[in-house]
Amino acid sequence: MEAPSMTKIGKLKKFLLLLFCFFAFVNIGQAQDQDIEVEASLSETNVFSGEQVTLELTIRGSSFGSLQQPGIPDFEGLRWIRGSTSRSTQYTLVNGQPSVSYTFGYAFVAESPGDFTVPSIEVNIEDETYRTDPISFKVLDPSTIDSGEAERAPDIYVRLEPSTTDPYVGEQVITNVVLYFKNGIEVSSYQPTPGWKAEGFWKEELQYPQRAQTTSTIINGVRYNKAGLLQYAIFPTKSGELTISPFEISVSVRQRSSRNSIFGMGQERMNISSQPVTIDVKSLPELDDAIFIGAVGQYDISRKISTGSALVGESIEIVTEIDGSGNVPLVNKPEFEYPAGLEEYTPQEQTDISRLNRNVSGTRIFTDILVARNEGSYMIPEARIAFFDPNRERYVIETLPEISFTAERDPNATISTESELRFNVEPVTGLAQWQSSKHTVLYQKVWVWILIFLPLLLTAAAFGYKKYNDRMNTDTAFARSRTATDTAQKTLEEAENETDIKKGYHLLEKALIQFITDKLNLPPAGLSHREIARNIEELGDSEFTKELKRLLDKCESIAYAPNISQQGLDADIQKTKTLIKEIGKLT
Repeated sequence: MEAPSMTKIGKLKKFLLLLFCFFAFVNIGQAQDQDIEVEASLSETNVFSGEQVTLELTIRGSSFGSLQQPGIPDFEGLRWIRGSTSRSTQYTLVNGQPSVSYTFGYAFVAESPGDFTVPSIEVNIEDETYRTDPISFKVLDPSTIDSGEAERAPDIYVRLEPSTTDPYVGEQVITNVVLYFKNGIEVSSYQPTPGWKAEGFWKEELQYPQRAQTTSTIINGVRYNKAGLLQYAIFPTKSGELTISPFEISVSVRQRSSRNSIFGMGQERMNISSQPVTIDVKSLPELDDAIFIGAVGQYDISRKISTGSALVGESIEIVTEIDGSGNVPLVNKPEFEYPAGLEEYTPQEQTDISRLNRNVSGTRIFTDILVARNEGSYMIPEARIAFFDPNRERYVIETLPEISFTAERDPNATISTESELRFNVEPVTGLAQWQSSKHTVLYQKVWVWILIFLPLLLTAAAFGYKKYNDRMNTDTAFARSRTATDTAQKTLEEAENETDIKKGYHLLEKALIQFITDKLNLPPAGLSHREIARNIEELGDSEFTKELKRLLDKCESIAYAPNISQQGLDADIQKTKTLIKEIGKLT
């Protein structure tokens, strides 16, 4: 009885094997029908005569039959180094579909200077012909390099690269922090120095890849590796010539061949700072027939009402939504004209900001809350809202249509009526004695004089507050000086709560430098400890200068010194608070 059973199982296995082969054959046939991509690329498109470059030919697809090494046609500008061809293969599986990629590499040497083109390369795959796109490249003459300038070129530096140098007020300027370093230098890590201030700009840090992508470029005849580290969106807040302050980073570098290298043979940590960048900010044009809400960019503006009918005393919401890209955080609430009989309450705001894709975008929603005090029909007139589009260099006006609604009295509300109230009051007789009160002259009453002088005092106080507020908004030096103590105290509070002693001393140093530069209206970055101490010494107190130098030197060397106790940090924080208080008296 067992033999027939074994035969059946063997037949089942054969059937399943044939079924599997059938589906595998179908899948292979389908994969072969899929598109095949052929692409050519040059490692450099700007090369010096005599410099070596690589031409890569990549073929991608789901499956190939036989694939021969493609031939390279002859073309001017580059000489092929025969025998240097390389080949690599990569297999991937995406969503259950296999994919294979073949890459052929060809080494070339650049010859005579000029502008040239790598022609289209033909690749034959299974009786089908595929062609790559032509590639333009330029061969440069090394004799045109200024040798003196090339020798003076730094081995490594950082630059701020704004997307434009002549924006409008409020326009989004994408600013890249880019690191340049020569061949032979390895950068293992970098760390931005905290506290970068872009004076005169609103700043937003954009989300950027954690791992910097490196490309090659030629600057003043010198080849550099170029790596984008960080990206910011900055928005100028006023017109005229503005300067983007230097950006400082700390990098770990190592040079592979270093007989006369400034880095030595090992790895070194160094601080480098970018040069300031000056941009010319243009004023926005005049606008007469619309409401400008401070929006600069590309936006969609809409307005709606929560309900078309409500009861008297019931709240109604007017929702204005502003969606787009640009200076979203700086967009103001539009002010609408509301008819009499509507009582306005404190409006609500909601902001959703995105910092992806090299852009600041998002939505601002403003909600006006209204209450009708009387029954009837109400009409909110149309409004013309404007934003400035820097791409078109003009205002774009959105017309919001009028909104109407009705308010009805609540039939369930309690109706109160006024009726004449009669009190039976009779005079008191008997032992009661009636006396007349002493008459006081009006000008002798205190409350009269209070009523006379109170408006004057309130007016004077309001004028003083407005003058102070205007100066805080227009006079940068005055605003920095007035807020210096509060800013320093907040930083010192962070230092007191910091468990990492070295980081605590970094915050202590930051509080001292920020307080002194704000109080004395000095540049917020770029000054050495010696220059800061010299400015304090000019105030006339050498004792404060000695204590200041001691604290700054300790903060500077703490990163390389052994850990000290928490009590030592707390004592230095108290000394810093005292020093800030005394310096504040001198200024």
